[in-house]
Amino acid sequence: MSPLIHKCLLLLASILLLASPFSQAQEERVTITTGFFPTDYPPLFWIDDKKGIVQKTLDAVSQRSHFDFREHYYPFNRIIHKVGNGSLDLEAWTSPQWRERVADKVYFTEPFSEHCEVIVQPKDSLLKINRPGDLQGKRLGVVQNYTFNTFEPFFQSGEVIRNNSKDEEHVLKLLEKGRNDAALMDELVARYLMKTRFKGEFKLGKTFDCVPITFMFSKSVEKHGKAINKILQELKSEGVIDQILEEYR
Repeated sequence: MSPLIHKCLLLLASILLLASPFSQAQEERVTITTGFFPTDYPPLFWIDDKKGIVQKTLDAVSQRSHFDFREHYYPFNRIIHKVGNGSLDLEAWTSPQWRERVADKVYFTEPFSEHCEVIVQPKDSLLKINRPGDLQGKRLGVVQNYTFNTFEPFFQSGEVIRNNSKDEEHVLKLLEKGRNDAALMDELVARYLMKTRFKGEFKLGKTFDCVPITFMFSKSVEKHGKAINKILQELKSEGVIDQILEEYR
């Protein structure tokens, strides 16, 4: 064997030895613990084998990164508390405007989608609702514990009667039975329920209180959150997020 070939083989062996640990490090997966409610919340997520918008978004992030997401199930307020104190890594699909009380303890990604509240009415309703005052003396169905900034002063004064339900489906059931005059709810959820469970019964009206949608990470994993933020922005610019949303509209 010539000295030149021998040197080349030694160099190649050195490169392979150096590259091997590097490649293994690059392929090492990082698990992000992610909070979900303990019950289905279609179309955002299901807790069985069916996947919703949040889970498909997480899958899209995972497919082009070294991050995996492990679901943990907690009540609404406990998820916020646990991300704030660092015992849970992520609340997916939230907004800084909803989480002001923990803002100094968390990292928010840049927005990648939008949430709007929409008025829902019976299909044959003649009531025109362009502002909260149009519902004076009327009953408005909403989800309990949710805040609706535009309507809060009218709820507090009693001008508009707030009727709470446990979730959006129950809100629409009460509207169907005539227990409310209108409803105010997440437009994405409303469109899904009207397409799948209440076909032809309701119509959508004006939207209120649109806010940006982001991921909220514990400060303890801010570095991972910033890396995931870059991927979310890529998915947004490539139209992947919109494609996922369109499946449920």
